[in-house]
Amino acid sequence: MEDFPLNSIFLTPKTRSPLILMYHGTPNHDPSSIYSIRADLFNEHVCFLKKQGWHTALFRDLHNGSALPRKTVILTFDDGYADNYDGAFLPLMENNMRATWFITTDCIGKHSDMMGAPLPMLTAEQLRQMKKAGMEIGSHTCAHPDLRQLSYQQQQAEMIQSRQILETIIGGKISTFAYPYGHYNEDSITALNDADYQLACTTTIRPDGFNRKNHPFLFRRVPILANDSVTTLALKLAFAEGYYWYLPKMTYPEKKWARYFYRRIKDKWIGDRQATPE
Repeated sequence: MEDFPLNSIFLTPKTRSPLILMYHGTPNHDPSSIYSIRADLFNEHVCFLKKQGWHTALFRDLHNGSALPRKTVILTFDDGYADNYDGAFLPLMENNMRATWFITTDCIGKHSDMMGAPLPMLTAEQLRQMKKAGMEIGSHTCAHPDLRQLSYQQQQAEMIQSRQILETIIGGKISTFAYPYGHYNEDSITALNDADYQLACTTTIRPDGFNRKNHPFLFRRVPILANDSVTTLALKLAFAEGYYWYLPKMTYPEKKWARYFYRRIKDKWIGDRQATPE
């Protein structure tokens, strides 16, 4: 496994919200989609997080995010791929870590072609075992639609029906939600609130016209992709929030040196290109 010799303080600024990472499948072969990651590489991510002293929390823990340790990361998995059981759930259990799964209920125990080739999905019994072991189960709708294409009533039906199915399976309350494709509109936010969800997350990074400050239904996530090495993971932990969240608030000289410093680190551990301040 690669080692990323940056001081842990550098990776966790004093003023930082918990970072949320987004995973999908964890097969033990090369994935068919850029959004999935090999199980052995995910295991390297887990070992790195443990070595660097990261605390893992559940997405619902953001109800009281200020009580979480400063060095907190939230691991989330979308859709509910069967390979997550051996490729993610078991390694997390072995390392006393926790994570949140957002499940598309129409696919439970079936095959889904959301990633291109049909892939087996987690079963209801596996979801029960994962919840019993301390993992969180959240909703990802019934059919994984682009919510922007649905009416308010259709969106709310997706949210309510998927929650009811999951609550029946796990025997507990479902309070968190992830937007399919990361897409949403004003009706989505209203429907979530009316359906009595507590928190929701998207994949949108850049500004989209919504006021995100302290908004419980607009938590950003950092996507993890197929070739994200431990070095890339470390860079995302170090820069994702700072670059997208704080960079717009910096002065021009601060932005210039922040970009320079990012390129210097990136070049040293990923490539050989020389970087100089603009």
